[in-house]
Amino acid sequence: MSIKRPGDSWLSHGDAFISGDDPFTSDWDAGNLLGQQVHALDLPANALASTMQFDALADHIADAKGSGGGRPGGGDGGGGGSGLLSTYTSGDANVADANEFNIQINFSGTWTAKQQAIVTWAADFWSKVIIADVHDDTDLNAKLVDDIVISVSTARIDGNGNPLTGNVLAQTGNIVVRDAGTVDEWLPLTASITLDSADLKSTTFATSWDDIVLHEMGHALGFVGAIFDHLALTDGSGHFIGANAVAAYGGAVPLENNGGAGTAGSHWDETGFAPNRVAMSNELMTGYFVPGEQTYLSDTTIGALADLGYVVDDPSSLDSYLLVDSHLLIA
Repeated sequence: MSIKRPGDSWLSHGDAFISGDDPFTSDWDAGNLLGQQVHALDLPANALASTMQFDALADHIADAKGSGGGRPGGGDGGGGGSGLLSTYTSGDANVADANEFNIQINFSGTWTAKQQAIVTWAADFWSKVIIADVHDDTDLNAKLVDDIVISVSTARIDGNGNPLTGNVLAQTGNIVVRDAGTVDEWLPLTASITLDSADLKSTTFATSWDDIVLHEMGHALGFVGAIFDHLALTDGSGHFIGANAVAAYGGAVPLENNGGAGTAGSHWDETGFAPNRVAMSNELMTGYFVPGEQTYLSDTTIGALADLGYVVDDPSSLDSYLLVDSHLLIA
């Protein structure tokens, strides 16, 4: 698989602009660099691979407690009588927002129930990992946000791609963060994710969207090199040095050093990530993935979220990793 990561940027709540690159774009020909930094992995040249790209901004808040019924077992949504959601809030509907971590999803574009189920599953997954409230703050439109709002849309990005530019499946970006010097500084407030409407219809990726969306949400929650740097969680030599991640990993954690700004520094290193000397190139927050491979969430990533400032719970207390599988298919 070959992946390249073109432009991305993050915007802080205080309007301090942080630029970077971080998409996953499949390149149809692993030998064609196209003037970009491209990483070839696991699939032969000319094999179609999957990708993610980070790009847009969520700048509004819908009703977190919508009127359309919510997903059983966690959260609320709005969608009228269509059976589809317009908004969804992760977490336990019987627990006050102040006592848990909620991800509010605002849906736009054309969706099926199966596609939305992947997104709501991912939001609920992260709400089981991050378990405590983050202080409320106002977004760029002066609207109050509880924890985080992520706008998730379907739209044409590049359709099925082409041999020259590759194929972009999804993109996330322009994360608005809480101001430096405040409570929960640098933790994201709003973000957005776009899924390519053409790729959503492809059977090639039918079993991969849970990994893709969960990874994208990880970035929306703050797994971003620029945020690492502002919180002094890197050592200047390409390693993440937050105490919790280091304890889980068994030392300083190597960050990706390929793929351009934003890719480099915003993922665990694909070839070097080995918690306690066990290689794990298919960890959720490494920079590259192969469609159909098993993906794992490691204690190192959970530790990194704690280092960012979240209160976390380990969903795999008996093991150092958790197999990521929603058992949901889009096709």
